[in-house]
Amino acid sequence: MTKLLSPDSHASELHKLDHACKYWGFFQLINHGVSASLVENVKKGVEQFFNLPMEEKTKFQKKGGEREGYGQLFVVSEEQKLDWADMLFFTTLPTEARKPHLFPNLPLPFRDNLNDYCAELRKLAMELIMLMGEALNVEANQMRELFAGGLQSVRMNYYPTCPQPEKVIGLYPHSDGSALIILLQVNEVDGLEIKKDGTWIPINPVPDAFVVNIGDTFEIVSNGIYKSVEHRATVNSKKERMSMATFFGARLDGMLGPSPNLVTSGRPPQFKTTSVSNYWKAFYTRQLHSKSNIDSLRIPNQTHETSSFCCTKERAQRENKTSMEAIGAKLSDLQTGCDTEVSVPLVQELAKKPLTSIPERYVRPELELQLVAEPASSSSPPPQAPVIDMAKLLSPDSHASELQKLDYACKYWGFFQLVNHGVSPSLVENVKKGIEEFFNLPMEEKTKFQKKAGEREGYGQLFVVSEEQKLDWADLLYFTTLPQEARIPHLFPKLPLPFRDNLNNYCTELGKLAMELIMLMGEALNLEAKELRELFEEGWQTVRMSYYPTCPQPDKVIGLNPHSDAGALTILLQVNEVDGLQIKKDAIWVPINPLPQAFVVNVGDTFEIVSNGIYRSIEHRVTVNSEKERMSIAAFYNARFYGMIGPSPNLVTPERPPMFKTISMSDYWNAFFTRQLRGKSNLDSLGIPIHTHETT
Repeated sequence: MTKLLSPDSHASELHKLDHACKYWGFFQLINHGVSASLVENVKKGVEQFFNLPMEEKTKFQKKGGEREGYGQLFVVSEEQKLDWADMLFFTTLPTEARKPHLFPNLPLPFRDNLNDYCAELRKLAMELIMLMGEALNVEANQMRELFAGGLQSVRMNYYPTCPQPEKVIGLYPHSDGSALIILLQVNEVDGLEIKKDGTWIPINPVPDAFVVNIGDTFEIVSNGIYKSVEHRATVNSKKERMSMATFFGARLDGMLGPSPNLVTSGRPPQFKTTSVSNYWKAFYTRQLHSKSNIDSLRIPNQTHETSSFCCTKERAQRENKTSMEAIGAKLSDLQTGCDTEVSVPLVQELAKKPLTSIPERYVRPELELQLVAEPASSSSPPPQAPVIDMAKLLSPDSHASELQKLDYACKYWGFFQLVNHGVSPSLVENVKKGIEEFFNLPMEEKTKFQKKAGEREGYGQLFVVSEEQKLDWADLLYFTTLPQEARIPHLFPKLPLPFRDNLNNYCTELGKLAMELIMLMGEALNLEAKELRELFEEGWQTVRMSYYPTCPQPDKVIGLNPHSDAGALTILLQVNEVDGLQIKKDAIWVPINPLPQAFVVNVGDTFEIVSNGIYRSIEHRVTVNSEKERMSIAAFYNARFYGMIGPSPNLVTPERPPMFKTISMSDYWNAFFTRQLRGKSNLDSLGIPIHTHETT
């Protein structure tokens, strides 16, 4: 390790590390930098633990249904053959993941020494991972995003002597599920063997060295360039063997698949992409056997079949993208490749014709258009969504009272109008003007933006999944705005100037505003700021420009079908301030009367999930009229694509169990875009029946 960190010897030692990872998957690490006295104290603690009276060790015994504890791992049936070993397995980092009856109950001073040792090994593992990434020419930022703050666990192993050692196995042949494993041979007795070229090769421990091996996770990330090698532990008849393996894994909230930098046309993706949490679920439901878990993710060479993420990575390599651009490409791919969407006529052109009757596909008798809130009396207006003042939210003098109003609006309305939002009035007016000018372009100009076959972004209608489906009385232009790398080349970049520049600045401002509101909503819910930043900062933003033409029979059509929004937060700008937006409150449709210079903001399904149902994503719709067309632009702010979405742990209690399942963001959006836009069907699919309180 000293040579790896020295400028004089770095290149040659890095070459050796690369060779070891490619052709062996194992190496012994000397001069690793971990204090020799600390290592000796840990060895002593491990020996003392296994020499404790049985009644002391059984306090750590595995409990029914748990994986961690004292005993054996991966025993999935009564008939299964067993290893000649006892093990103590437990999580060490992050500290909040430690089981209260395991690590915190280890005897002192072993507990403190092990705590310091685990902290040192986490640093060492991360250093090695970054060096391995350097050898592979993988972006350092990509390695940090996947592994920094990753899960660390420890397995202390005791292999007793056996009178017939040739008839048993200490640890069955297997590969490790984590990214990197650092093994400390406690009493330096031989027993570890690795499989190379079909032959079992003993590892003879070097004094003061760690034995390091590549795990399945890093083989996947390296697209099979670095090898996670099968290994086993044998026993003997003369001397027991003790060791301690420290497993360093990826972050649980990440996605695991081949690095975009390592996928090329010559080396297609070797593995499927999956969420880290699903990866571990599969790992722990299998018997520890060979490379069965990683093999389940392997893509057959003859087909080169892969998930859309892996396809994106191949494209990312071809176009020499950075890791951030690869994320953008994934978002772009999510918006395309949709075989279910059907092209439909443009309503703006249809409405120009002298219609004697509405075409049948637009007639909506099933919608209860009459259930609209009426004034309580002739002198009182109908109920209105709350008005929130951003300036008051940001002022120390009025922050607490305005935050209470925001909390109320999100809990009981799911919608509010936002005044004094801080976005330049001239910028807002320029965007409004650009939208009006776009929809007034000649049809041959607008059709340049028309949705292409199999794509979701573009000009037309969204969520049309069959030829028989009823249609909305509207034309929409829908496209990704942020991150910039995800913009489809024939859409945003082709908008006419100066509208394109104004919209670019507007989207940047709304991204900042959305994040400010999300942080304030988190504050009202007593959520950790860090948790919200990790999920939403630099999130995915899309825009939908909507044109609702006049209709001679407005009571027979709908501008936009009743639905809830899938993102975290939606910020709507009413371009020409014509009424039409209605929200469903207490089973009645309540009109939203737009205030001048205000944004209409609503909570989306994603934030309802995070809030565990405390904040509400409300159904809304758009009606049309016979006198004046309506135009608007909605900006949808979403969570980061490579994350997991589920109820915040801070909002799950015995009294309020989890209301929703946890799912990867990619699976969430794939489900959303394959459904017809109707009610809260996507959110409902993630709901957990209240009588079971079941969660992932």
